[in-house]
Order: sequence, then C-alpha cells, then structure tokens
Amino acid sequence: MLYLRYRPQTIAEIDNSSVKNRLLSIIASSELPHAFLLVGPKGTGKTSTARIIAKSINCEKNKRGSKGKDFEPCNDCDSCKAITAGMSIDVVEIDGASNRRIDDIRELNSNVKFIPVSSRYKVYIIDEVHMLTTEAFNALLKTLEEPPSHVVFILATTEAHKLPKTIISRCVTVTFSKATRADLVSSLERVCIGEKVVVDKQVLTLIAKHADFAFRDAHKLLEEFLTSGITTLDGAKTYFGLTLAESDLLSLIEKGEIRQIFELLENFEDKGGSFKSLIESLLNTLHLLLLKNKGVEKEDNQDLDYAFTLSQIVLLMRLFQNAYRDLKFAPIEALPLEIALVEYFAKQE
Repeated sequence: MLYLRYRPQTIAEIDNSSVKNRLLSIIASSELPHAFLLVGPKGTGKTSTARIIAKSINCEKNKRGSKGKDFEPCNDCDSCKAITAGMSIDVVEIDGASNRRIDDIRELNSNVKFIPVSSRYKVYIIDEVHMLTTEAFNALLKTLEEPPSHVVFILATTEAHKLPKTIISRCVTVTFSKATRADLVSSLERVCIGEKVVVDKQVLTLIAKHADFAFRDAHKLLEEFLTSGITTLDGAKTYFGLTLAESDLLSLIEKGEIRQIFELLENFEDKGGSFKSLIESLLNTLHLLLLKNKGVEKEDNQDLDYAFTLSQIVLLMRLFQNAYRDLKFAPIEALPLEIALVEYFAKQE
C-alpha cells in the first residue's frame, strides 16, 4: 500500500506544512513536553507523526535542542530502525477503543514506573484516546500530572471535544488541519518520485480535489490510478465520472437551456458518469464564483466568466448541497440533481 510505504519518516517529510513547522519548534527546544496531544481528522498523519516524535527523542545520533537538523531521526541507528519496524520494546502503541477501561490504564500506570530497556525515553502512543471511559481518564490524569522523567505520552484523537479539559491542559497540542490541496499534491509528487513514474500534475490536482482532505485517501486514489495505468487528465476525468465538464453544464444553466441540460445529463448517465463527482465539481466551481463575487481573488477563479448573480449562486449551492445529501437515498442517481435544477428554474420564473 502506497500510504504505508511512503509514510513520512522524518519531520522534514511530514506532508502537513503547519504540523511540520509546529513540531520543528517543539522538538528543537531544550524543554521536551512530557505529553503531546495530536488532534485532527482521519488520514491527516497523526499516527505517523507520533512515531516520528518517538524516533526523534530516542534517536542515538540526534542532538535535540541544537539549532541545526540534528533533532531529526537518523532512521539508521538501532533505535530508529526498531521503532520504524514496530519492534521497539520502549515504544508502546495502544488502541484507545480496545483498551478503554480503567483496568487497562491502571496497568499502564504500573508499567510507566519501569525505566526504558534500551532507549532514552519510554513512549506511550494512545490512538483514539477520546474512547477512554471517564474512570480511565481519571486514572490517566494522575500519571500525566506527575509523570516519570523517562516517559513521554503521545495522545491522538479525531474528537478532542470528548477529552476532559484536565487532560488537554497537561498536553502540548498539535493540531492537524485538513490537508490543503498544495500539501496533497506535494505528497503525491513525493510518491511518484519514489515509484519512478510520471503523472500529469493536473491528474494529481484532480486526485487532491477528490481525496476528502486526507493524505491517506489521496495515496489510495493514486495507487488505484497507477494500478489501472491512468496517468493522463482525460483518464482521470473518466475515472471520476467527469466526462461531462461542469463548465458546460453551468453555461447551459446560465442560459436557461433546460432541454439541452436534461439531454446532457441523460447522456452523462448512459455513459456511467458519477453524479457524486459531478455535484462536488459543480459546488467547487460555485464556491469559487462566490469568492470572486465577494472580491476574493484566487488562482482557480480568475478565468471563471459567468453572469450569475450572488443570489443565484447561493441558491444553486443550496440546491446542489441538498442533491448531494439525497444521493445516497435516490433510486435513480440522476434524480437529486435533476430535481435541484427543476427547482432552480422554477424560482427564476
């Protein structure tokens, strides 16, 4: 799996630029936090980052606190290799969903007293930490309040609001925002270089648009493309069901060509087009139009030339959002979008 093979192994390789900069300042400082809290949506690199932190603070060659890059894990010493392979006895990964009871945390509290076997620090990575019970959180809090100097906790969660404030206050928080399109494309380019394949950048940009803001999803899509031999923009559009250009549809909507619109959608359905992808693309273009209407210039919206009024843009966005939501219940995939268009034109009369 590409997303496993190309997981970042150093801070410099972390695809999320904001996370990278935050970690650089934390790891390079002279004071090491005893607890990290990694917060963000799925697939944004929390677990990979937790392992990089564990390697960095235990690397036999690093010099944490220096101004250079010596705090980066070397990935060559015995400690780094063991952590990368998941074989380090001093780095313990715990699934919060499966080890959520107070007895599980009591066992952890007993084990933290023991010094590391071969590393500088004993590291406990607790994934999905929000799944712990109230009693388990209370037990964990006691250790976080007075942790042994040789222990570092790394808590990861997709739902920070479910954590007690007392737990959050004991941690240094690193927030993983949704992946930006630029970060996703950069990550995909890194994979392409590693795989020694050439993929059109427009294809990578299209993958980024459909990756649900997650690096893992982007890597999975790229893997499907490479497996299927898709490296061109036309092939990517066919894969995503975008053989009907949204610009053509919006132009017809702007002109009020109702019959042509429905003929176009009928042909799109016959060719196996994805209405989910089509609506996503329409909403993305309308969003750019909305920003342009309000004076926000972006590279993607400079060439958009439609005469929709602000109220028409907002109405179309609302109707298409409803259509997108209704797709999962529709017996005929085209129906939600067709109904949305009928409602739009009815309100224009």
